[in-house]
Amino acid sequence: MNPPCARCGKIVYPTEKVNCLDKNWHKGCFHCEVCKMTLNMKNYKGYDKKPYCNAHYPKTSFTIVTDTPENLRLKQQSELQSQVKYKKDFEESKGRGFSIVSDTPEMQRLRKTQDQISNNEPGLVVGRPPALISNSSDRPVSALQWLT
Repeated sequence: MNPPCARCGKIVYPTEKVNCLDKNWHKGCFHCEVCKMTLNMKNYKGYDKKPYCNAHYPKTSFTIVTDTPENLRLKQQSELQSQVKYKKDFEESKGRGFSIVSDTPEMQRLRKTQDQISNNEPGLVVGRPPALISNSSDRPVSALQWLT
């Protein structure tokens, strides 16, 4: 008696029979489980008694990732570059408006300079040179000489 096909269940006659993976198949039924590419005895790979092409053969590599320092660094770098975090931050800050960062040293220096300028009259130089009253000839030094 002729055996049934492992894929379609119909009778497989000896002229179209492919005996592989402990099963009988029609030549047309012996194809990759994923892409349906027709396989033969030279290009198939079996996994769990099912035929696969070389491209879709399930990988039998380890799936547990150990927490090595390099893997932890890569994971942290991936999280920093993740758009999910930026989207979450964006959604949380939506509707709050803009807030100016004023705590940076550069902003503090600029604010201090602006306060000093605004507290003095325009056109006056802040501070007084030590030799404004006299020079070697005991004559007053003009402000223009001091600035140059």
